[in-house]
Amino acid sequence: MQQSSRGSDASPARIRMASLTGSEITPLLLLLCAAAILAGLLLSVFVPPAYVFGVMALIFGVVSVLVRWPYGALLAMVIASLMPRITVGLGGWNVRPEHYVIGLVTVVLCVRWLKGERSQIRWNVADKLLIAYVAWIYITSAFMSPDPKMTLRWALLNNLVILPYWLVRCLVSDERKLRWMVKVFVLVGITECAYAVISFVSRRLFGTSFGVEVGQYGAFGGTYGTQVEANLLGSYAGCLAIILLVLYFSTDRKPGWLFGGIVLATAALIVSLARSALISFGFVSIVLLFLGVRRGFVRARNLLPLGLTLALFLVPIAASGGKNFAERFTNLSEQGIEDETTMERILTLSAAIQDIPQHPLFGTGAGSFALTLRDEMVLSIYGEFRPWIGNPVIRILHDTGVLGLVLFGLVAVSIAKQAKHAIAYGTYRTEIIALLAGCLVYAVAFMSADGTMLAFFWVHLGILASAVVLMNNDSLNVVTRGER
Repeated sequence: MQQSSRGSDASPARIRMASLTGSEITPLLLLLCAAAILAGLLLSVFVPPAYVFGVMALIFGVVSVLVRWPYGALLAMVIASLMPRITVGLGGWNVRPEHYVIGLVTVVLCVRWLKGERSQIRWNVADKLLIAYVAWIYITSAFMSPDPKMTLRWALLNNLVILPYWLVRCLVSDERKLRWMVKVFVLVGITECAYAVISFVSRRLFGTSFGVEVGQYGAFGGTYGTQVEANLLGSYAGCLAIILLVLYFSTDRKPGWLFGGIVLATAALIVSLARSALISFGFVSIVLLFLGVRRGFVRARNLLPLGLTLALFLVPIAASGGKNFAERFTNLSEQGIEDETTMERILTLSAAIQDIPQHPLFGTGAGSFALTLRDEMVLSIYGEFRPWIGNPVIRILHDTGVLGLVLFGLVAVSIAKQAKHAIAYGTYRTEIIALLAGCLVYAVAFMSADGTMLAFFWVHLGILASAVVLMNNDSLNVVTRGER
């Protein structure tokens, strides 16, 4: 697996192989993935799904990482990050596909680094701040925790979830890889949303249960696709829909896949019945619509066909839910805290907030809410499950204190400032704006369903950070300006 050099050994055959790292290999790999998933669904009728898809993820990760580096590694991380629902018990740990792939990519990267194959990467302030944040999690888990053994274990799991950020930063080291990564990120996301919509339709027509949490919203069920639960699917689908909308209104050419992707992502958002995600998507859409009209990006001739297309496909889906869709919001507006889910979240957040003044500066370590919780009512809600805080701000403040929250906030501020600077250059401005808008959807939606503890968020953030760093590279900007 030697990479072709720039010298005389760059034969036509080797050049042809190198071209497979781009647009030609992506459809083939996606087709193979789709075939494997369908085969896995059939096999899962006879074998527990976690084992079927866990083994599939492991095999796919090994093959893709080793066959074509670094593109296979990036593809494997994107796909594995969207399958957190699948877990396999291993030595008392619940191991997800993202853990397998992250560990494999890390090992291969270290081996290649020791062999002298090192990417030319520019580490920035956000990268260093994030390292400081992770280090602080370990410090609080070791010295401030009521049970350091447990909190250090959860700190390690937290570290594994954040690790894709740095892996993406290491592997997306030039403009070609960035362009490829953005395409794969979007196409895999559309595939995830398509699977969620298929799960919903199959549930309605045939009474199947794959991709749906039966009984979550009464007899209707909550569609989660391959995410952990429906709220996270809604957050992810809303983020992807916003990204695709930005791409749609920012480009003159409107390819069919972009239309289809917007429809599928919006449909997945609707069938998830995630109130926070729907509210977040609506809020960000209004903000972007206002800014787009002011700057001339949103025009009636583009808005009308998109609106008609969405109405044609999404109204029947929403109508099929009928009463269930309406109840999700009438419960919120009419019942208030009488809604069971809302009540659980309010009680949990209240218990966490009451505990924070006991350790305001340093916190008590990763996942320590399960160790410090004494509220009998909240404990009865979770039963045998480990209590968790669904709001990332409260969770970080509880576990790592004010210092940890400040470090996390500085990471976000640093990336936002760099993105603003990169947008001014004009190079890949559309992609950066789209990824930033997606982060805004997450910022609102995660307030009631924290997704920062899963890898898909950090893959997204890693792509954004890589884009802004590459575009802020003066020498790269000079080259791209000359080419364009």
